[in-house]
Amino acid sequence: MNAATATLLSKLAADSAKDAREGLSVGKHEVNETVVLHVSGTVTVGEDYEQKIVLKADPWTILQAALSHLNGVTVESLVREALTADPKLVKSIKESAQDAMDAINAPTLTACKGKVTISKDASLTETVSVAKAA
Repeated sequence: MNAATATLLSKLAADSAKDAREGLSVGKHEVNETVVLHVSGTVTVGEDYEQKIVLKADPWTILQAALSHLNGVTVESLVREALTADPKLVKSIKESAQDAMDAINAPTLTACKGKVTISKDASLTETVSVAKAA
């Protein structure tokens, strides 16, 4: 079986399994069947690409870590200062924080495989023969 056929079969079988689940009752189901399949359709594979993983360094986790190293009085002082801070100072702090986040996230470029889709007219037909007990 070639890769395109295996891909088409796996996608169609996954859809079929979702639909078939409703017909299964709770319990163990023994299966012994020979299944002959006819698979037809088109598999389209997109180009591989690189993607930057967003927020690998979560700013809220960084803030939690920083605050955990401070005592309660210092945390209260920081909150008071933030509420009364000069807007220019706030902007400067935000820019510095963004630069730090960009430095942490810079190496998060990840190679990704192209998307695989199947044609809407793809089909899976089966012929089943049940094995007889010996």
